[in-house]
Amino acid sequence: MKKNSLGKGLGAIFTDLGSTASRPSFVMCGIEELTPNRFQPRKAFEGGEIRNLVASIRKNGIIQPIIARRTGAGRFEIIAGERRWRAAQAAGLKDVPVIIREAEDIDVAELSLIENLQREELNPVEEAEAYHTLSATFHLSQEEISSRVGKDRSTITNALRLLKLPDDVRGALIEKSITAGHARALLALDSRAEQSRLLKHIMDKKLSVRDTERLVKKTTNPKTGVTRAKGGIIVDIEEQLTRRLMAKTTIRERTRGGTIEITYTSGDDLDRLINLLLERNSR
Repeated sequence: MKKNSLGKGLGAIFTDLGSTASRPSFVMCGIEELTPNRFQPRKAFEGGEIRNLVASIRKNGIIQPIIARRTGAGRFEIIAGERRWRAAQAAGLKDVPVIIREAEDIDVAELSLIENLQREELNPVEEAEAYHTLSATFHLSQEEISSRVGKDRSTITNALRLLKLPDDVRGALIEKSITAGHARALLALDSRAEQSRLLKHIMDKKLSVRDTERLVKKTTNPKTGVTRAKGGIIVDIEEQLTRRLMAKTTIRERTRGGTIEITYTSGDDLDRLINLLLERNSR
């Protein structure tokens, strides 16, 4: 297990990149020989920052090589530096400096997340989706993700909870129409329709996070059994079950009884959960 990976960056996995004694050599690769990182958590590469990078590359070239792994004859997948690769294309470069490294899928996914976290380039939804990839695709527990990326486990848990929100709320979060604080407040509502309704009210009235929390508290009504706010114990149990099962688990309370919802991502993931639950039930 790699400790404090967030602080060490690329050197956490490729130790020679952090060595001042012998810097790794690079090769020049054609722009078209590189392909984007399939585990890239960042979805948007536009804006003033990328335009500034294009202008810098036109004037000075690429100072820091791109890290990539070989995927076939004359083909390479970017591990780190996709932003520089995209800017180089926009700047009209035909070749870019590349350091070739051997890496497993888990290393590529981890490095992509770490690189973006270091630069604080991810929006809350992109960050949450990256954590979900590490959990669902590579079966890492939240404790393991925490250790690998250098974030507190509670940060991982709170980020993953954002993926429970409906598309319009996640979209508003991506567009920065609301903050993560607003989004977390809406998670107290068990109804997605109610979350969407309150989102519109929050944006129309430009409510603060504190005002949103008060509105949510006022809106919830335990007697109806529809928009019941979850107590801290229920949320904690959800988090424990999610960690134990390595699958997003949601407890939905009603006036009488309720349901436990376990989300799986593939047929193999369903088989894993069934075997896990049946094995424990037979003990």
